[in-house]
Amino acid sequence: MDYLSKQESRRVAGLYDARIAEHGLTVDALKSGGAGKQWVRHAVHAEAFDLNGLHVLDVGCGIAMFYRFLRRRGVTPASYTGIDIVPDFLEANRAAFPEARFLSMDIFNDPLDDLRPDVVFMSQVFNNKYDTADNEAVARAAVARFFGAARVGLVIDFMSTYVDWQDADLHYFNPEQTFAFGKTLTRFVETRHDYLPFEHTLILRKAPRFAIPDDATAREAYEP
Repeated sequence: MDYLSKQESRRVAGLYDARIAEHGLTVDALKSGGAGKQWVRHAVHAEAFDLNGLHVLDVGCGIAMFYRFLRRRGVTPASYTGIDIVPDFLEANRAAFPEARFLSMDIFNDPLDDLRPDVVFMSQVFNNKYDTADNEAVARAAVARFFGAARVGLVIDFMSTYVDWQDADLHYFNPEQTFAFGKTLTRFVETRHDYLPFEHTLILRKAPRFAIPDDATAREAYEP
């Protein structure tokens, strides 16, 4: 199955409801490894594109930590929209950031026409192992759908199979396979596996990161 049933979505949302009951609306409710690892993760995501003036879509936004990170760094996107399936996250985000938009939606079936993102971010969205769906198929379907909707690109992180130990409740993705899948969507693919030892980030671009200069301009860079 390449989408989440309503039952599976409710089950996953329930995992976060239980963590919120235990930890409150804090980073500990996200099971993300703590604020330090979130900082590293978000630093990798934020440097993939110059987000100033762009429309940012954060799928699985949680408590809007990526938006908080961008604000503290002085990044000014044209707009920020967060999507999540946990009502408490959305309610808290709307109260804290009235200038942004926070939506509850079915990312596999609801129309994306009104979102019009430049860059889509997905962080830790497919970490939880599903009971009634195939994590690999679900992730591929979501990435293909949102990359198709993005004007500039998409950034997503996954747990990596290059680990010494695996949590039975989590799903681990092979970096070579995620890269190969990315190449079916675009020629411009980057994999980052240099920041946290147990995960990797896939960056998909609609255009190359660097424009090739004309020959005369390029030669000037090598003049003595």
